[in-house]
Amino acid sequence: MRIRVAGGTRSTWIIPACLDEIRASRAGRPRYFTPTSPGQPFPPTGEVWALAFSPDGQPLGKITRQLYDRGTPVMEGIPVRYIASMDCAPDPNKTGRVPLMRVRVSLEYPAAAPAAMRRKLDFHTLMP
Repeated sequence: MRIRVAGGTRSTWIIPACLDEIRASRAGRPRYFTPTSPGQPFPPTGEVWALAFSPDGQPLGKITRQLYDRGTPVMEGIPVRYIASMDCAPDPNKTGRVPLMRVRVSLEYPAAAPAAMRRKLDFHTLMP
């Protein structure tokens, strides 16, 4: 797995936490999202898979599509600095016997800004 990490953010904690949640979803034990099967795209149509993170990079929980779109400065009394959104689609290269999915985790900030106004760092990897 190749992950590019940008300096100056909490991405070294946030991106692994997101990948752990995706793996847990694939194993049927997600903490925040719905269970998925290997090879199944996510999120379901019309939904968003997004987690809020504190200024120090700690996960605060899943956010709704509405909070994702408009921005969220606070969650349960704790400031939100980052939002990590996740999605995947089939990898068009189709190498190997196991079909792989192209996973994107977008680290977005500041979390209080509407989605269209946030800066985004995209991280990509492949997984079943």
